[in-house]
Amino acid sequence: MRKLLFILFTIHLSLFTATAQTIKNGSRWWDGERLYTATVDEAGNVKMNGESVDMGGDSFLLNKVDGVEGRYTLASVNSHGWIFIRGEVGWRVDYIRQEGMNFLAVRKPNGDCCYTLTLTPDNLKNCVAQEKIADERDVSWMLQNYLMNTHYLGRFSKPQLRLMRNEILARHGWKFQSKDLQDHFGSQSWYKPVASNNSIKLNIIETINIQLLKSEEAEDDDNRVRYENTQAAPKMVQAVDGVITVNTEEQFVNALGNDRVIEVGEDVHLNLSRILEREDWFSGVPGRAWVTIAKTDGNDQPVVISEYCNDGHQLVLKNMRGLTIRGKRNSSIEVNPRYSFCLSFMNCEGCNVENLTIGHTEGGYCDGGVIGVEGGERISVSNCDLYGCGTYGVVTRDTREFTMLRSNIHDCTYGIMELWSSDRVEFFQCDFFSNREYELITNHGSENVVFEDCRIFGNWADAPLFMSDEDIVLKKCEIYHPTIGARGRLKMPDNDCKFGEKANFIPGPRKKPIGPDVE
Repeated sequence: MRKLLFILFTIHLSLFTATAQTIKNGSRWWDGERLYTATVDEAGNVKMNGESVDMGGDSFLLNKVDGVEGRYTLASVNSHGWIFIRGEVGWRVDYIRQEGMNFLAVRKPNGDCCYTLTLTPDNLKNCVAQEKIADERDVSWMLQNYLMNTHYLGRFSKPQLRLMRNEILARHGWKFQSKDLQDHFGSQSWYKPVASNNSIKLNIIETINIQLLKSEEAEDDDNRVRYENTQAAPKMVQAVDGVITVNTEEQFVNALGNDRVIEVGEDVHLNLSRILEREDWFSGVPGRAWVTIAKTDGNDQPVVISEYCNDGHQLVLKNMRGLTIRGKRNSSIEVNPRYSFCLSFMNCEGCNVENLTIGHTEGGYCDGGVIGVEGGERISVSNCDLYGCGTYGVVTRDTREFTMLRSNIHDCTYGIMELWSSDRVEFFQCDFFSNREYELITNHGSENVVFEDCRIFGNWADAPLFMSDEDIVLKKCEIYHPTIGARGRLKMPDNDCKFGEKANFIPGPRKKPIGPDVE
């Protein structure tokens, strides 16, 4: 194992030197606690002057190595040889630019990186704010997407560092020899061992992070940067049987991503507006966005978006794949803005919402709803209770294969649903009641729309039930409403539907209840 790691690291180191750069005068570098500003002399040597929020300034020197672009050696500004960053006088420092990243890597004599400083356009205040956001992120996400620093790693014990280091390899299917690592990662649903470790390739972030983690594990505890508020230190986030359980809005946003199951804890009621109104959680954060209008584009990377919606912000999940959001017993999701969707999916594929109560705190008009889907395919809602006061319970646009099963839509201010230019939109064993006030089920150009074993009752009597320019198939449905509308578009192949004209008629309970917390 050590031999293979050495080979992998050697390959990546050769890439680093091929893309080396020269430090620019006035450039700023962040190490997780201090922001350093570079002053470059005529010979190319650099003095780094640091500033931090709680500690005084400090400095160190980088002497340019002649004939090697982007290579320096550490030096001290005082006669005692003190250096305030991790490293010793004479150790090599590489300026690396690769895959859109610019950072300095301080290297031990064996070549391993032990300290990083990242090039940044931000001031000290913004750097500190970004670091606080990093504290809240899922550790597994950080390992794969974030260049670590020793200040972040100081939050973890050495056993945790070992698990973090090996998780990077496990995500690629590394076959472990240690029994405890075999047992630990073997219990994770995402772990798929490869036939040969020789096939594994690490990217630049993963390679440097492994080296930093190894260095941190080997460091004496007295020399490690310790996190002062130990009670607030982040916990290792590991999915148990492939499920990430969340109990706060911050944990929910941090957990969002591809190929995972997020479970809202028992008796947990999330109000997403508490986090969606915080610009510092979305603006400038990798994998997130703070926008006025969320738009489709050619980028297929998953993005968690806080989108403006007249009287607040709504959550838009863009380009998500294989994401399931579900609730334990008595759990819910709500939002405050009247013109927002509670959950909005854009260009997502294979995503599911299960066993949740979802709705608004106030009534809305003109725009918004409970669940919105734009583009994408294979989106399902099952065993849920969708309530107003969203204008509609469900709105789909240009979506293929949307399915709702064993769920309710009720108390929406405009109607039950709007379906726009979608294909294969199906509802099975659903109840729709107490909705108002325009056409309740509107279909604009959506094909293969099916309602099977659904009940529609107790809705606004003055509103037509259907408005559709395409055929809608009804199977084994119970419909109690005085004005059906679009009768020519309703197809009942088995003639097994039941109709009644009393809008206030309430049918008896189902033999098998539907909605959240029903086995």
